[in-house]
Amino acid sequence: MNELQGKLLELYKEFARVCDENGLTYFACAGTCLGAVRHNGFIPWDDDIDVMMPREDYEKFLKLENPFSDEKYFLQTFRTDRAYIYNYAKLRDSSTTYIENYYSQHVINHGVWIDIFPIDGRGKKEKCPRKKAAFQNRRAWLNVYLCYPYALKRKFRKKHFFKDLFFNIFAILFFPWNWFHYRNKLVDWWMKRIKYEEATYVGIYSDAYVKKAIWPKEWLDEVVKIKFEDTEMAVPKKYHEYLTMLYGDYMQLPPEDKREGHHYNKGFSLTVGYKDYKKPKKEKKEEN
Repeated sequence: MNELQGKLLELYKEFARVCDENGLTYFACAGTCLGAVRHNGFIPWDDDIDVMMPREDYEKFLKLENPFSDEKYFLQTFRTDRAYIYNYAKLRDSSTTYIENYYSQHVINHGVWIDIFPIDGRGKKEKCPRKKAAFQNRRAWLNVYLCYPYALKRKFRKKHFFKDLFFNIFAILFFPWNWFHYRNKLVDWWMKRIKYEEATYVGIYSDAYVKKAIWPKEWLDEVVKIKFEDTEMAVPKKYHEYLTMLYGDYMQLPPEDKREGHHYNKGFSLTVGYKDYKKPKKEKKEEN
């Protein structure tokens, strides 16, 4: 386990503590679930943690008042961080920095994070509506991307004044696309149309695996906890079916040239908070 993974594990432990103390259900998903089953911890080259929660538990989690043990923890949603564009949450450590390439100019919390996805109802019939679900996921992502331009607003820099001016004008022009997060709220409404408890199939609208982001709800009927580094990770009892659907023979390691993380950054620190990290050098010198 490397230093970044160690920080991610701290975030997961804080998340799990809050959920367990409040009786909320959660599961590891995607590569985190795979790492728990295949490696009893992180996939050695992985650089994130993904968890998912049934919609009702997810909403309860978002509404908890000051549940975290330290003020450095920040629950990021489009309601708590104005320029954040996604319809799922991130739990961030504000005392750290991880500035993803695509969002280097976004005025958001850039701390190291774990992703928290809501699981929604996707179908009520016996037959799996996989094609329809893939279309719905693509539509949700398209609308989220239409929220992106306003997040390009940035502080003016002397050396890049005209570039910053261009992006700020661009952001202002596109602001109506997501006035008061109208479009995010619309996507939320789409996602919640089929209630989780009434569904036979459930899934994650924000899942990158658009054709595999739906599965029988019965796979999530029970939670089991298995070893994950020095703690335990909650996974669906039917994790074999879930992981087989995503990865096929999931116990088989990928080729060596495919063993790499999928997040790239323009700024990274586990000891400096993102606010201080992004300060101009001149301002940092004056403070010292």
